[in-house]
Amino acid sequence: MIKFNKVAIIGVGLIGSSLALALRKYGLAAGIKGSGRKESNLKKAIQQGVIDSYSLRHSEIVEGADLVVLATPVGCFKTVIEEAVPFLKKGAIVTDVGSVKGRLAREMEGLMPDGVTFVGGHPIAGSDRSGIDAATEDLFAGAKCIITPTGHTSEEAVRKITELWTAIGAEVCFLSPEEHDLVFALVSHLPHLIAYALVNTVSDVNPEYIHYAGKGFKDTTRVALSSPELWRDICFKNKENLLDLVQRFQESLSGMVDVLKRNDSEGLEALFEKAQRLRGKLL
Repeated sequence: MIKFNKVAIIGVGLIGSSLALALRKYGLAAGIKGSGRKESNLKKAIQQGVIDSYSLRHSEIVEGADLVVLATPVGCFKTVIEEAVPFLKKGAIVTDVGSVKGRLAREMEGLMPDGVTFVGGHPIAGSDRSGIDAATEDLFAGAKCIITPTGHTSEEAVRKITELWTAIGAEVCFLSPEEHDLVFALVSHLPHLIAYALVNTVSDVNPEYIHYAGKGFKDTTRVALSSPELWRDICFKNKENLLDLVQRFQESLSGMVDVLKRNDSEGLEALFEKAQRLRGKLL
């Protein structure tokens, strides 16, 4: 089984903390250091046994690390790596848990010094709660994790990252960085945007009406509880795909509006059945 001597986790929030706890549970790391913006959060991480030590300087925790995990909002990746690069040891692997790859992954790859490999990773796991208090060692059990190697990625580094995610219970899949961003613009980023817009529509009509919402509304808009900072960065980093898919969504919605206007009940039912059939494949 793969084991890392020293692991550095940059961003000790829900995903970073859950990964640290999973590494501990399965004995995959001899020592784990963490860094972040809030010292109070990092102290809590030590108290809860998530990490062994911390620093507010990313450069201090990556020194000597075999594995460096970027678990900050994706908009911070470049700044973090530029600070850390001079201190990364030869042979280290840098990976991430962000939900955007594409140009960002290739940019990260280009910033790596000789002997250091970047391997893009994206565990499909999370919660509408954020922060260390929501972290759990089993967050990734049974979840998919997308690995996004490029033509320049070390096969050995990909093998190690694959073994890591497999060891903590995830099902590993492989996509190119570009296909990853199209897929997740469709099944994640667009739904988040729609959920935020749906809740804001209620707010625009009458915020008090939210109290009449039932389970259907709560299920549909659960992701609108997600971190606005995190999703702001994701939307801008995958803007081109997202804008294209918003237009496609508007066309799909317009089709439903058209059949409503025509009082075409059979047409509306057919559109609903089409969606039902595809959604049924997730059951």
